[in-house]
Amino acid sequence: MGTSQGPKRVALLAGAIAIGAATALTGISPALAAPVDVAGGSLDWGFKASFRAYVSTGNGNPPIALSNGATRNTDGTFDFAAKTGTYDASAGTANVKYQGTVVFSYPSHFFEITLANPTLVVDGDGTGSLLADVKLVNGGVTQTDLQQAEVATVATTAPAVTDGAVSFSNLASTLTAAGASAFTGFYSAGATLDPITASASASKTTEPTDPTDPTDPTGPTDPTEPTDPEPGNGSASQKIKAAVSGGALTLASSGSDVALSAATPGQTAAGALNAVTVSDLRGTNSGWDLVGQVTDFASTGGGKIPAANLGWTPTASVVDSTLVDAAGVSNKVTAGNPIAPGTGLGSSRTLCSAETGSSLGSASCGAGLELGIPESSAAGEYSAVLTLTLA
Repeated sequence: MGTSQGPKRVALLAGAIAIGAATALTGISPALAAPVDVAGGSLDWGFKASFRAYVSTGNGNPPIALSNGATRNTDGTFDFAAKTGTYDASAGTANVKYQGTVVFSYPSHFFEITLANPTLVVDGDGTGSLLADVKLVNGGVTQTDLQQAEVATVATTAPAVTDGAVSFSNLASTLTAAGASAFTGFYSAGATLDPITASASASKTTEPTDPTDPTDPTGPTDPTEPTDPEPGNGSASQKIKAAVSGGALTLASSGSDVALSAATPGQTAAGALNAVTVSDLRGTNSGWDLVGQVTDFASTGGGKIPAANLGWTPTASVVDSTLVDAAGVSNKVTAGNPIAPGTGLGSSRTLCSAETGSSLGSASCGAGLELGIPESSAAGEYSAVLTLTLA
């Protein structure tokens, strides 16, 4: 659908981002006779809830900034107003550009990522794309600057058509390979992103009600409410309620120092990463990624071994609990791909991850480490800092 203009994989010491969306506008009567010029409408999307939560804890001023018409919904997602384009409800096609800019800023983790002007492209075949302008500034240097690159695909359903305007909600969006590359690979292609709600019309429209707001604050009567026991029958019942509030997504390490084996130039120094434990107690089951990146190795005598020479072989396992798992919930963690010395951790690499729907609970992640010592290395004691970031 869209094209990326040479996305580069770059190194961030923290963060994970991806954006995407697109959908199909399939006609429902009353049908429109021809493509209609867009004058109103909006697109609501948050990219990925876990990433927004992560960036919001950072030292950006502010961590998430909106401009050029973008606003924030009560659930934390973003609203982009329709700017231009066309749609044809009868043919199920659309090409609508929305306006607005969102900037994710985390200076202490060396990145600023700008997402602007998303464009929804729909071919009428049940799939779609979200294009956007994406800019990555890493350590004050612009590493990626893409114009209208395809960053996500969307599984579409037929929209509702009212007075010639189309609207659809909760469309599943998935990160593309181009999107993953443009955002440094913290999330892999195929990662699940936030769902999309969007609309388009031929006339100016007022801001729609936030679809996340409840419409019935009272709710239906609780069908599990016990009835009073019959008097004198010798039985009684008590209904027990427990409020479970969401916790935190946390990372804990079993140690802070790693000693690799001694080696001579041309050999490999080996060791093991201290095991880390990821605990997802948020109650949302929205998935997470743990990535790592290392600095160059430096010696007290001024020698240097490039960070790319450190490789690893990740491992991952679920931490068992003595409690019975919640009904219908399973915990699964996946180790990242092995990375060989020479192509290693000079850029961010995945140590382990848990997909949406299987991230609740705790997991242990580790890795075997291998540092390739260049034959040109001077003798000395070398050290570096490996930063692990959870998002």
